Amino acid sequence: MQRPAEPALSDVARQVRARGFAHVPSLGVTTAELREAQDLLDGLFSRFDQLPEDKAVDLGVGGTREAPVVPEVLDCSVFEPRLRQTAVWRAAHRVARDVLGPDVHATYDHAIYKPPGLAGVTSWHQDAAFDLQQDHGLAVWVPFQDTAVQDGCMRYVPRSHLDGLVPHALRTGPAGKEVFYLDVADESAEDVPCSLGGATVHDFYTFHGAGSNLGSSVRRAWVLDFSTSPLPRRVARKVKRAAFSLIGR
Repeated sequence: MQRPAEPALSDVARQVRARGFAHVPSLGVTTAELREAQDLLDGLFSRFDQLPEDKAVDLGVGGTREAPVVPEVLDCSVFEPRLRQTAVWRAAHRVARDVLGPDVHATYDHAIYKPPGLAGVTSWHQDAAFDLQQDHGLAVWVPFQDTAVQDGCMRYVPRSHLDGLVPHALRTGPAGKEVFYLDVADESAEDVPCSLGGATVHDFYTFHGAGSNLGSSVRRAWVLDFSTSPLPRRVARKVKRAAFSLIGR
């Protein structure tokens, strides 16, 4: 019996499988729909000091709860459920289904607002290193402004996902925070600028980071994670998160 033909992969799915990441020039959402999602996220960041300390994290040094330097909010859609009703959320889900297949589900989301003129970089890492309960997964990185190299766009190491999970090193930052990271030669990396309305996507095993924001405006980005983990793993992950608060550590 002839084997049925496999469904054709989209260009984005082919790139993710071959290179570990892809640029999505357009999510198919309007400016107004992007603004709706940003307004909801802005609302979260405006009450940063009122959120639980393990969910509202300052990635910078020298800030306060009222005035963080580089604020990050974890589990955004838990604290603002209306985010799950936005066109941006639905568009990200469509991209994840395209790459991973119909059984994909959302697992986690977070947002980082990196101010202009900040020299800090996002360390090289693999998302899989932070959550071993995950199976195959995809992260969708959505900017709320044009994001060029000087603004701190995403950076990836092509084909780095093919070797699976690799050991991460650990260092202590200036504020005593522990950071997992990978040593990556700069010449092996590829910058992926992204315009407003687009996104970048990457496999959980892809080496990635982001440059400094040396532009003139805040670099706002929302990251949505999707996975194909079966139900037992999903339950185990939920229990682990609730018991140990491992998100973002």
